[in-house]
Amino acid sequence: MSGSSILGIEYYLPKKIENNKHLKKNNPKWDIKRIFEKTGINNRYISSEKENTIDIAEKSVKKLIKKFPKIKIDFLILVTQTSPYRIPTAACILQEKLKLSKNIIALDINLGCSGFIYALSVATSFIKSKQAKNGLIVCADTYTKLISKNNAQCRPIFSDAAAATLISASKKNDIGPFELGTDGSGYNALELPQGKDEVVMNGSKVLTFAMNIVPENVKVLLKKIRCKVINIDMFIFHQASQFILDNINRKLQIPKHKTFENLSKVGNTISASIPIALKDVSKKIKNNNKIILAGYGVGLSWGSVLVKWRKIK
Repeated sequence: MSGSSILGIEYYLPKKIENNKHLKKNNPKWDIKRIFEKTGINNRYISSEKENTIDIAEKSVKKLIKKFPKIKIDFLILVTQTSPYRIPTAACILQEKLKLSKNIIALDINLGCSGFIYALSVATSFIKSKQAKNGLIVCADTYTKLISKNNAQCRPIFSDAAAATLISASKKNDIGPFELGTDGSGYNALELPQGKDEVVMNGSKVLTFAMNIVPENVKVLLKKIRCKVINIDMFIFHQASQFILDNINRKLQIPKHKTFENLSKVGNTISASIPIALKDVSKKIKNNNKIILAGYGVGLSWGSVLVKWRKIK
């Protein structure tokens, strides 16, 4: 079996919630109404001082693997930009915390909001090359530890979260093809330079990038699979902001009933946003539905993929 399928998804959100009333209290001069209109975000989840990225990643995986006690995990991909360790690879630490076999592949992918798509590509390659049968993609970040309470560009948007996805070999290939891209000339649209402790974002650069590149990327994928928007049952984009999502949907002329958004509830959870959205909308998706997933963000980096849906746990 060289095909791949998604078998299950679970996610973890920290206990502390920072809503728009909290934002206003910390920043009395901020126009909270305008912020909500642009972002669509009401709640952000904030990891505690005692929680790091590996901790929340572990919690999401434990929720997932309870449902699959007999499956042997062959690989572990951790997508994160906020590892508490520069050295070693955080996935190795997570492997030990989860007490997974020592005979597995474990690696980090240092990507942000496009990371889940890239991890899917790597995971399906492991399976297709018969190096593995079952594996975990874990997307986890604690951006709020790198964002002060008065950072007007970033604080209203980002949220801490972790999502674990189980990928398994199958007779039919339900994942792919992919359409991936990179433009390093836009690296400073969102960055954290060496020696600094605060994420800096150029909002206008991010907006221009997302509104121009993402629709074109999806159009290329649609052409590759010989489909039009009408042939796709659901589009799930990285949950960046309401303004960005509205404009992507408008440019691609996607009907509202074919989109999904959970920004208000969870905020922008970076690489975890797509698997969290998939889990939240999973009960509304039917078997064999065609779904396009698209991630885009820091790098600049972007990617989209076609997924044929199977009922998940």
